[in-house]
Amino acid sequence: MSEATNGHKAIPAEDLPKWLSNITLKKAIVEQTGIFENIVSFTPVKGSSEGENYSSQFLRLLVEVELIDHSIRTLSFVLKAQHNNEVMAAILDKLKLFQKEEQMYHNILPKFEKLYKNAGKRIQFAPRAFKVDRDPGVDYILLEDLHLKQFKNENRLAGLDLVHMQKVLEKLAAFHAASACYVEHNGLFGEEFTVGVFSEANRKLLQEFNASGAFLAQLKKWKNAQKLYEKLADSDDYLVDRLLQDQQYNPREFNVLNHGDCWANNIMFQHDAFGNIRETLFVDFQVGKYGSPANDLYYLILSSAAPELKTAKFDYLVRYYFDNLVENLKLLQYHRPLPKLKNLHASLFRNGLAAYMVVSKVLPVVMLDKTDNANLESYISDESKMKNAMFTNPKYVQVMTEVLPWLDNRGLLDWK
Repeated sequence: MSEATNGHKAIPAEDLPKWLSNITLKKAIVEQTGIFENIVSFTPVKGSSEGENYSSQFLRLLVEVELIDHSIRTLSFVLKAQHNNEVMAAILDKLKLFQKEEQMYHNILPKFEKLYKNAGKRIQFAPRAFKVDRDPGVDYILLEDLHLKQFKNENRLAGLDLVHMQKVLEKLAAFHAASACYVEHNGLFGEEFTVGVFSEANRKLLQEFNASGAFLAQLKKWKNAQKLYEKLADSDDYLVDRLLQDQQYNPREFNVLNHGDCWANNIMFQHDAFGNIRETLFVDFQVGKYGSPANDLYYLILSSAAPELKTAKFDYLVRYYFDNLVENLKLLQYHRPLPKLKNLHASLFRNGLAAYMVVSKVLPVVMLDKTDNANLESYISDESKMKNAMFTNPKYVQVMTEVLPWLDNRGLLDWK
């Protein structure tokens, strides 16, 4: 193993995608180092652990570069590319997720950051994105490797503590505020963001992804859950209809560009030597959706806050987000009426289905330990080992015995 691999094992040549040999990184290297002498080595290594990646190939490209002064510098890039599984690749292509993410990294996020720069505030939302030198013939995203700057995920199984949640909500509020001001400056986002995956054309996919059979089969067995089971037993009959209806953006409300997949594995933290958080960045922008901020708030808090915070601190966390949102809107000189906290709570109430979707579809994945069966096919199949492990996980069941009644008591399950 060469020193350049930093402890990562290089992938055997026969296991590499054939198109990778077409990848050259001169432009990306120049953006990182300035003019350089030559590339000494190029080593692809695995970019994610088994059981941590569902929808794309994820590689690290380790590059040793000789600089003009003949010193050697090691660079690392993260390459996301279309999946080599044909079923998953077809799903991603139908939903145009790579195209959306490319637009986010190369067009929209830089404009968000420029809004703050013009207002006198430096802010970064995501890792820097680069282009390869020539089209490799597949969809891809090439990013700086945040691990070189000591960024890391927190433990998703434990959940984010209050300090980390506050930092994420500060950055999320800034992101949402920028998106609202972006619309003022540039007009409405395109249909890929205002409608996103929630179109009639995707009904079959939505039904497959959101089928509740495996969840309900276990809910029926949980102690003191009979009434909740009866309320939700026939939910698959109308869930997608309600989802398509609820996810239509309402121009009369305050809307933002939701990250759409804002959970612990898509949030990177950089800490100082004393363990204090220096920076928080988001990754994975494939499913952004313009609409109520209630969507991101439910997704983040219910999927990724530590269990003791999810319900006990929910209203506090919403208020914390709201105060930061208004502060950023004022900084960016948002010209429309500022949102009101009572209206945000009203939107949270109207979007109860979004809360149910998070705790029944996302949270069980977040709380599941690494599994070799982690892919979209096993997630869709009610018969998969992964589905069974998700909904019988004792830690998940324990959290849900508190979260589900909390949702019910707030009227968030009354969306039939």
